[in-house]
Amino acid sequence: MKIEIYDPAMCCSTGVCGPSVDSELVRIQETLRQIQKQAPEVQVVRSGLTSDPQAFVANSVVAELLKSEGPECLPLTFVDGELASKGKYPGNEQLQAILNRAGITVKMTEKKRATGCCGPGCC
Repeated sequence: MKIEIYDPAMCCSTGVCGPSVDSELVRIQETLRQIQKQAPEVQVVRSGLTSDPQAFVANSVVAELLKSEGPECLPLTFVDGELASKGKYPGNEQLQAILNRAGITVKMTEKKRATGCCGPGCC
């Protein structure tokens, strides 16, 4: 199985950087990490509009969507070449269902966030 994600332009390859981190980018990054760790047979490829524009040109569906809808259609997610999500990252439940249909079991857990002043990564 191959999961391809075409990310919008971001400041770095994952978008999980800078002074204000988007929690959705953190979630998808962690989810993809868990998939790769638990199911190494699943190939995960992320291409960024800024860092890898050639990938956007090479995929004719991505190129056509960008031409017709502009960058607002991003992010795009493909599973085995089929469009699975447009304009947003797929949720954990959606990814879990896709993996389950292929007979792949992955336990997706969300990282706990620190609530106190001096929690991990808080101070």
